[in-house]
Amino acid sequence: MARESLFVVAFLILFLPVAAGADGLDCYSIVAGRAATADGSVLVGHNEDNAVTDIAAFKKIPRRNRGRGEWIDLEGGGRLAQAEITYSCWWLQMPDQDHSDAYLNEFGVVVVSDSCPSREDRNDFTDGGIGGPQLRRIAVERSRTARETVELLGSLVERFGYTASGRTMIVADRDEGWLVGLVQGRRWAAARVPDDEVAVIANTYTIAEIDLDDRENFLASADLIDYAIERGWYDPADGAFSFEKAYAAPGSRRHTSNIHRQWTGIRLLAAEPVPAVPPEVGPLSFSVKPKEPLAPAHLAAVLRDHYETAPVRFKRRKGRTSPHEAHTSPVCSPRANSSSIFQLRSKVPVEVGAVWWYALWQPCSTPYMPLYLGTADAPALLRFGGTRDAEAAPAYAIFNELARWVDKDYAARIGPVAEAWRVLEAANFRFQETFESHLVSLWKDDRSQARALMTSHCYGVVARAVEQARAFLADG
Repeated sequence: MARESLFVVAFLILFLPVAAGADGLDCYSIVAGRAATADGSVLVGHNEDNAVTDIAAFKKIPRRNRGRGEWIDLEGGGRLAQAEITYSCWWLQMPDQDHSDAYLNEFGVVVVSDSCPSREDRNDFTDGGIGGPQLRRIAVERSRTARETVELLGSLVERFGYTASGRTMIVADRDEGWLVGLVQGRRWAAARVPDDEVAVIANTYTIAEIDLDDRENFLASADLIDYAIERGWYDPADGAFSFEKAYAAPGSRRHTSNIHRQWTGIRLLAAEPVPAVPPEVGPLSFSVKPKEPLAPAHLAAVLRDHYETAPVRFKRRKGRTSPHEAHTSPVCSPRANSSSIFQLRSKVPVEVGAVWWYALWQPCSTPYMPLYLGTADAPALLRFGGTRDAEAAPAYAIFNELARWVDKDYAARIGPVAEAWRVLEAANFRFQETFESHLVSLWKDDRSQARALMTSHCYGVVARAVEQARAFLADG
């Protein structure tokens, strides 16, 4: 069985205000509801933009029966009682990056995030507040659904106070996708992406009008609107309350990096025409209906975008051949050190139905490879010691070298590299239905064998991709 699996596998750069990245690019996400996709999955796409000096690797955190009496020491100095059971999860770890770790837990709950600076200037914390990797780790280890995760994030923020300027957590499971706007201090708002729509977010809040009586689709801190009125950020005489207008840092709403990237994502996915020219102030719509049922490949195309098909020309840096440096704030940015597409399906066992398609470094020059939730452990090529001083995971280092090599002569090198990954990805997508049908059948009778088979498959894909990357570098 394992042999069969292995055989098939055989810029003008601008500054964001208030706690943003040095070049204005701090992640990018897409969330598609289950009625907006070709296979009934909830899809989440995410570019993690942290600059090329950072490292990352996968770990599988086991479920633990902890009992009572354990405590978590929070980074701010507070304490939180540990849960009696903490759930297993896949963890894309980025050492020393407080807001970058990505998670997929044993129930198919995903948590990733985008920096979204707020206008809040008060430090309203208890015991030093909560934030960084601890907040999302605590939430994902204790939640069985996306909604539970959203509610837990909100309760922890209200209890301790959120320490970053602002952030949108992207939380999804096999049934729902949510955007959760966290504001420094104790305010937050969450909106559910409609089942038949897709949402695109760069680095400013996109949650606008909210109906606090509609708890199926909106959740928020109780004093969200009253506090905005108190601070002078919202006047009821001006009309309906908008979370993003009230709480976003004004510079973030105007920043071309955010406006252009959200605009191009919506332009590529939306059924209805979008403005021919990006607006001067964002954001655009919270979500839109897609022009066709979406699959992981549609999200990959957006995450790899450098405005190649945009109807307007953006300012370019002279003498720069790589679109990562020549274009103004591309979606596929020079800061990208990983890209993920989560495919979350409910009609099959979650171990088979939740697939993390990951690319290491800029996704235009590296392939998306599958990691099934039920895989026994991360391939050795994707593991490392887990500290900044440790050697990077072998695959991560190799794809970093490949991405840098491509950028040195992008026009000449991207064609054959992109074609190799197109062939690899197309083969994996074609194989998926047949492979998973067998996995589902096998899962009923012999889970250990099914787990071994998906592990072999995932190991084989990354090994083949690494071999191809090494071939490019050797020939270059």
